[in-house]
Amino acid sequence: MKRILLFLAFLLTGASLVSAQTTTPPSTSVAPFDMGGDGSGPLPRAPSASPASPAATPEPIAEAVPFFRYIVPADQMRLEGENGERAWSVYLTEAQAKSASHFNVGYQNSIFVAPEYSKLTIAFNNVEIATPPLDSSERKSDLRFEVPAGVLKPGYNQFSIRIKQRHRTDCDLDSTYDLWTDIDPQRTFLIFDDPATAELSTVGDIRAVGVDAIGRTQFHIVAPGLNDAIAGDPLLELAQGLALLADMPNTYFTYSMSEPVKFGSGVLPVYVGTPDELRPLLGDGLPDLGTAQSARFVGTDALGQSVLVLVAPSWQRIGPLIDGITAPAGRSAAMKDEAYSTHSWRKQDTQLLTGHKTLTFEQLGIPTQEFSGRVFRAEFTIGLPADFYANAYGEARLMLDAAYGPIVLPGSRLHVFVNDQLAATWPISTVNGAVLRRTPVRFTMRHLKPGVNKIVLEAALLTKEDAACLPGATADDTPRFAVFDTTEFEMPNFGRVAQVPDLWATGGTGFPYSRDTARIPLYIDNLNANTLATASDFVAKLSNAARQQIPVDVVQSIEDVGEGDAILIGSIGQVPTQALRQTKISQTSRSVWTQQVGGEANYNEVPETTIEQWDEAVTAGWYNWIFEVEKYLKRNYDLSFETLRFLPRPDTDYLPPNSVSMIIAQEPSPNGDGAWTLISAPSQENLSNGMTALMKRQHWDAVQGRVTTYNRNTGVIDNIGMGATDFIFDTPFSINNIRLVATNWFSTNTMSFSLALVIFSVLLGIATKGMLTRYGRYED
Repeated sequence: MKRILLFLAFLLTGASLVSAQTTTPPSTSVAPFDMGGDGSGPLPRAPSASPASPAATPEPIAEAVPFFRYIVPADQMRLEGENGERAWSVYLTEAQAKSASHFNVGYQNSIFVAPEYSKLTIAFNNVEIATPPLDSSERKSDLRFEVPAGVLKPGYNQFSIRIKQRHRTDCDLDSTYDLWTDIDPQRTFLIFDDPATAELSTVGDIRAVGVDAIGRTQFHIVAPGLNDAIAGDPLLELAQGLALLADMPNTYFTYSMSEPVKFGSGVLPVYVGTPDELRPLLGDGLPDLGTAQSARFVGTDALGQSVLVLVAPSWQRIGPLIDGITAPAGRSAAMKDEAYSTHSWRKQDTQLLTGHKTLTFEQLGIPTQEFSGRVFRAEFTIGLPADFYANAYGEARLMLDAAYGPIVLPGSRLHVFVNDQLAATWPISTVNGAVLRRTPVRFTMRHLKPGVNKIVLEAALLTKEDAACLPGATADDTPRFAVFDTTEFEMPNFGRVAQVPDLWATGGTGFPYSRDTARIPLYIDNLNANTLATASDFVAKLSNAARQQIPVDVVQSIEDVGEGDAILIGSIGQVPTQALRQTKISQTSRSVWTQQVGGEANYNEVPETTIEQWDEAVTAGWYNWIFEVEKYLKRNYDLSFETLRFLPRPDTDYLPPNSVSMIIAQEPSPNGDGAWTLISAPSQENLSNGMTALMKRQHWDAVQGRVTTYNRNTGVIDNIGMGATDFIFDTPFSINNIRLVATNWFSTNTMSFSLALVIFSVLLGIATKGMLTRYGRYED
């Protein structure tokens, strides 16, 4: 009997131990998760269970840790104004799509946002999963929601966050700029109950690497043979293929020779080498290949995650193995002649316009919608080719289908912004409302550029009710403005000729390197992990912009660069003299360009004066009227002394100041049919840090002109504008295109146009006099 009682007591004790491992379901409001360091550290993994011997003390049953996957493709995200939306695509594996999942969002809104009238709408694949009120002005809050079964699918899933914000007290237009909601990328993620969903199994799953806690996608390539010259070309080809497959906005690369590193969400380790090189690192995780080559995901106990392994008997056979990955990557990129791939950070891909074309708002992703607030905003993007040349003439236009109600007062207006620059204003001057049918709103193409361009339509609406601003007035949901998806954006024909130098075209489209079929020389002074990372970052950005691979040939001698297109990377002391001369960087920079590694520069001995004081002293003389005339011409006729010229000014040698920590410079190639692009810095550390900083999408979009500079201490990106440029015609010859190109050139060199007009008038007069002399009628 005692034995039976002891046996029952043992069973009850075991049951209590098991029940102690059961976790309670998470509440709606959750605390932020500690991901380690800056949020990019390793995710928690479930420890493996080992069977206990009969005499050993029973160990607690290990709890399966869910897989957390960040989804915000940026290090910060702010939605401003009374209405706003951010939408982008997130790629999921089949296991992730089928797994039970939750969504966690961390946010904080402005103190001026009225929670009773404002809300946040979260949707996956156009299915709303939550519409909580915006009620977190004092601190960041976390909200967790269950994702309904069947909403997520394998492949790309569209995620969207929409806001409706109303002010607590004020009703005027200026008060709408007080309204904002910040989405915290480190607290916004999908939670998959099954920890096995973290595993990747096929090459196509590289698209599911995603982002880390600050919106970056990192590929860490472990290649024990990376110092060998034979490794440079295949590793850079691999970097481009991975970037094209991932198709993310903030991709960057790191390299090591031997150190296995444990990473978390948004980071994929890639091992490349021969069996003899990789076996000490991977051990039993290395596939038994014999004489074959293989590219596959394998699981490793050392790293606690699946890693991509590319292994072949020799580096000569690794190249073809990488080709098998990168070739499908190039084919899977957005079709070159139709669109720029922007779905990973915008609502949809951006259509490429190569000439006259009309697109409706429906095609551009803007639905029909009504609006009851004070400032309405809707935005879309268009893509332009590398040889877009129409920044000084011509007009694009919106054929607006819209309506505004009787309460909207004259003085209200519509604005069009192009790449964050005001391009047009259309006043509302009628009373009692109106329906606008195909109403043209024209704007110049001055602010358009090769690549992706953002265009925003804004309606600023005035009413008597807003002027009175009675209590509760901001809660009024009566529509006062509507825009219809039949509205059209019309792009006119434009000149097609590429310019060199033009870093805007290089960053936005990969030009001129995207047109090459032969390998482009890529000069690296010293092949190591840091220089390979810098080169990989740069060529990966070019391939994403070009929607194709850029074939490169790593060289370590300037004699091997040749006369055509080339890319040169290195610290300023190692850059060949010929490269500095060709890219018009001062030779003096070798000795005087230095940069502090960290902290602010010491300006203690600099005189305490300002540029405004000098401006006042210098322009106080009799010739102050010259500057006033220029201001008048700029304000009223959009003219300046820079445009009143016969020919563009030639570029002079540029000497980087010590406040600059990295430069990208471009000039025509020696044969005049391409470009040399130089990436340099005072030291290898500054070069690596600068290129990593420029990998952020918004920083990369700021690369333009003939020289782009980056200040590490302040994070400021600056540009030196283009002067004289070489023209490169890549389109078939046509009289109409030549006419458009000439029109734009004369519009930017007005004195040449005036001189040509005078000469033409004189020649016309001489010809007319000669014709009349010969054929005219005379009386004796």
